[in-house]
Amino acid sequence: MPVVTIEGYLGSGYQVIGRKVAEKLKIDFVDRVILSEIAKEMDTHLGEIIDLEKKPEEKSLVSRLSDRLLSALEKSALAGGGADPFFGQGIENLLSQPYKDFPHSEELTENLDFTKAIKKVIKEIASEGSVLILGRGASGVLRNDINALKVGIYCDEEIRVKKYAERYSISFDESRKKIVEYDVGKKNYYLNVFQKQPLDPSIFNMIFNSELLSEEEIIDDICENAEKYLNKRKNG
Repeated sequence: MPVVTIEGYLGSGYQVIGRKVAEKLKIDFVDRVILSEIAKEMDTHLGEIIDLEKKPEEKSLVSRLSDRLLSALEKSALAGGGADPFFGQGIENLLSQPYKDFPHSEELTENLDFTKAIKKVIKEIASEGSVLILGRGASGVLRNDINALKVGIYCDEEIRVKKYAERYSISFDESRKKIVEYDVGKKNYYLNVFQKQPLDPSIFNMIFNSELLSEEEIIDDICENAEKYLNKRKNG
């Protein structure tokens, strides 16, 4: 299977859609929670010898991907450096924190370590293949990767506010506050790192409107296109 990335706004349903697509395609699912676990695993084993004799199928997704990232760090001579963009700034926090807490300086040069780290992590995970990466700017990082199917999920803000309020049994005002905070954080992150809006059409292979299409329709279409995309790459 090709790599699939899914990006969307809070309340659009992109998180549920992403997980169900991964289940249907029978590929690994990576979101910010998984990335945090990978970071913890890497931190635990940094500087230790990776057990290369253990068969890959015996390892968990977290262990397997953390091994790959550690190997990439060692090969690039970053693992032992004090200025390491991964561990110098705390990779666990960097990979798991919400968009609103990402560095958003107007000067992109001030965030080069952060940008370098997030891109390296996403690209290394994508190189594993057969994986769905949810959010984290993966679509932007892999926008020029012909083996990655980039999917965006759009939904009008008012609809998202209503859905989020109903899902978590909170007031519309509280829901709107969370949605706006999330939207601003994601927008700043994308503009800072990629100089593009989060759902810029130039980043994606396809964008779905979750207000007009049901969750099932979107999932089916993504899976169908993922298989077509894989065959196209193989035959191309």
